[in-house]
Amino acid sequence: MDRPKLKHHIILVSYAIVLFLALWNLPSVLDALKVFYIVFLPAIYGFVIAFLLNIPYKWIRLHIFRRVEEKKGIYVKVSIILSIITAYLLIGVIFGVLVRFFIPQLIESLTQLMQNIPYYVEVAEFYSSRFIENFHLTQFVDQQTVNLWDTFNTKATAILADAIPYIGNYVMGITSGLFNFLIGIVISIYLLFAKDTLIRQMNLLLLAFGPEKHIDRIIELSARTNLLFNRFIAGDLIDALIVGIVCFIGTSIMGTPYSFLVSVIVGITNIIPIFGPFIGAIPSLFLIVIVDPFQALMFLIFIFALQQIDGNIIKPHVFGNTLGLPSLWVLVSIVIGGGLFGIIGMILGVPAFALIYSVVKEVVHQRLQDDEQLP
Repeated sequence: MDRPKLKHHIILVSYAIVLFLALWNLPSVLDALKVFYIVFLPAIYGFVIAFLLNIPYKWIRLHIFRRVEEKKGIYVKVSIILSIITAYLLIGVIFGVLVRFFIPQLIESLTQLMQNIPYYVEVAEFYSSRFIENFHLTQFVDQQTVNLWDTFNTKATAILADAIPYIGNYVMGITSGLFNFLIGIVISIYLLFAKDTLIRQMNLLLLAFGPEKHIDRIIELSARTNLLFNRFIAGDLIDALIVGIVCFIGTSIMGTPYSFLVSVIVGITNIIPIFGPFIGAIPSLFLIVIVDPFQALMFLIFIFALQQIDGNIIKPHVFGNTLGLPSLWVLVSIVIGGGLFGIIGMILGVPAFALIYSVVKEVVHQRLQDDEQLP
């Protein structure tokens, strides 16, 4: 056996041994990964925020401050700092405007719900009384009510006693999450500021220590990953914005209650592929049906039509052939990504799976061509 084949077999055997040991000690491996995830969570937040803000940052620097840099002769670092500040201010203003409109309408919806609760209780009591009288269930219902009340008192006391520690843990979790997010914002600022330097250093490390025959392939895959994720995220945000605007126009014409609020919900949840429209429709329907059940039915029909238009017209024009991923694998990527990393996994799992799919497809075709099985 020649040396290249021997080396290849040794690598495969080593990978197999490592995989076997990892699966054999899977609980310990998962615990270690969980600790790693918790420790590096602020850095993960920072990387994700920097990656998302890199899209407006690049546009602002290229179209605004790069020209100022060329004409006025300002330093490159000043241009970078101004671009970062502008990108964060832009996102902050957009978020502030959404909150400014979202919170009052949410409070109004909840107030409307609280005001309508006595009416709903009265209607429920009326129909339940009619049902009990018609079927002569008065004595049975009275006894069951006493038993239910005793059970409720016992269960409620136990639940409240058990819930106190969980409330403290929940508050601590929120505080810790907020702190990690703030640290992530700081890290993202540093990452954006030092982006060019970090890329240059990574290239130097790759050239110095990377496998020589695979360097070009690694660089090409890195560039493809960056391009794919950028296009997907930008396209997803544009698609969500278009859907939100169309939803607002349609609901305003129909006279749907809280049209701005439900349009924001529909637009934001539309970022999640496939399941997003259903996730957004549920709370929106709940808010509308409180005020007008008929309008809720009209809204449901409108949302169904809007999602058909989005899936067949808007998304193909926005994304084009960016992903090249069959629908089945899109669904699989959402399920796996959501199961592992929640909502973020549902969103970013699609481009990640698209990248893996394209690489595997290329490798398979290359192997078949090498074996002269593919014309």
